[in-house]
Amino acid sequence: MHGDDRTSPRGGPRDAGHRAPGFKGAQLASLVQRIVQTEIQRGLSDPRLRGLVTVLGVDVSPDLEDASVRVSVLPAELGPLSVQALQHAAAHLRRTVLKESRVRHAPRLRFVLDDSLKRAAELDAAMREAAEAAGTEQDPADGGEDRG
Repeated sequence: MHGDDRTSPRGGPRDAGHRAPGFKGAQLASLVQRIVQTEIQRGLSDPRLRGLVTVLGVDVSPDLEDASVRVSVLPAELGPLSVQALQHAAAHLRRTVLKESRVRHAPRLRFVLDDSLKRAAELDAAMREAAEAAGTEQDPADGGEDRG
């Protein structure tokens, strides 16, 4: 076991079956997210890509061959066209990931519209409205002070 390179940098045995793929997947997902977001901010030449486009996360398949890139687009009505533009630019973005990261194989990129930010904003607004409505029912300025 002296010449075995299956040890972690800390000297302990490496669990190649569980930790390494998960770690590599998470590392690759983070790298793809950062590079794709940077490229979007630099600007792609597709006129369909409009609005505020944010990469919310990247989900990499266990074999590291495919990646789902979750994006949010504001205003929401620009979302479908922006996702089409990103999907059209997927090969260019994949090459950029290869070049910028120096990984051997970049995953195939698939862009999906993630409306979780929109839903969170709607939920926040509904909760605020409910709190305001509850506050007006208990407001002493409604005439509750004129008892006497």
